[in-house]
Amino acid sequence: MSRLKILTSFNIELDFEIPDFHKRMFAWMIDVAIAIAYVILMITLVVDNIPGWIISILWLILPFYPLVCELTMNGQSIGKKALGIRVINESGGNASVGQFVIRWLLRVSDLLAIYVLLIIIATKGSVLSEGPEILFFFGLIITDILCVIISKKSQRLGDLAAGTLMINLRTRAGLEETVFMETEDNYVPLFPEVMRLSDRDLNIIKSVYSSVLKRNDYALAERTAAKIETALKIHNSQHPLTFLETLLKDYNYLSTR
Repeated sequence: MSRLKILTSFNIELDFEIPDFHKRMFAWMIDVAIAIAYVILMITLVVDNIPGWIISILWLILPFYPLVCELTMNGQSIGKKALGIRVINESGGNASVGQFVIRWLLRVSDLLAIYVLLIIIATKGSVLSEGPEILFFFGLIITDILCVIISKKSQRLGDLAAGTLMINLRTRAGLEETVFMETEDNYVPLFPEVMRLSDRDLNIIKSVYSSVLKRNDYALAERTAAKIETALKIHNSQHPLTFLETLLKDYNYLSTR
């Protein structure tokens, strides 16, 4: 399993683990199985007295499944969650809505594979003998797979266009789902300047904070704290790890007031 180092906006290097190809494939297979099960259920439930527009809406749900999942499950689908992998941006933070949309629009292998499988099942395999059209679809699928295998960051076509990549969550030290940090009702923020940081910066701080807790890499906390102090032009007398925690608490408190 290969590792990837990303230089953040604070000039701090974060270490990520790229999932093996078979792990991505199994996650994909789970999602495809869910899609096929949905189609079978639709065919079973469709009756003559259901209006055509309702049937059309129900069918439209299928292609939007990957996008809705990744937007609502923080870069994961059901298959990805089961295998412990997740989509992030190339800077190490959460992918944006726009990135998820671009990635979804170029989901060549996923959508084509689902439709090809459904056609093969519906025609009991006879469509395989029809030649060029099916070969063209399989060619696109293979192209997407080759991109994952060959590209440096194991990115598919959609990832390359969107600036996203897939990481392994279960062995990735310190990558948390959100920047949430619980604060008390009477909490008093110490560094209101934290609101000048971007969402990406805050995700990086949370990743570094969690990584230090996991690995006891306090030198990483010191480097990150120094970069933040310089960027925000603030003076900090706290321990570097405490300082990072305080920043996250300040942000959570101020962003909800």
